[in-house]
Amino acid sequence: MQEYFDGWMKSSHRLVAVCNDCHTPPGTLSKYWTKAYNGFWHSYAFTSGRFPEVLQIKARNHEVAEGACQKCHLEIVQAIAGPHGVGSPLSCVRCHASVGHF
Repeated sequence: MQEYFDGWMKSSHRLVAVCNDCHTPPGTLSKYWTKAYNGFWHSYAFTSGRFPEVLQIKARNHEVAEGACQKCHLEIVQAIAGPHGVGSPLSCVRCHASVGHF
């Protein structure tokens, strides 16, 4: 995880967001359930050595990160998609994958 932390340290987001702002959902119960679930599987992966060399975000965690982007950048999202979200769902991370972590 060091390279991801180092990337965040070089990004503009380090001034406004910490890991939990982007990688946990809002709400106490959801936040701590996500931290426990991910913590267990991260511990298992690193203890067993069974993880891909290039880390890949899981679908649920991708949704959490997308939600964080769209919450913090709501005005931009609405300007692109319209106030009612017309069209296909936006994916911030698809085009801006390296924004939080260089």
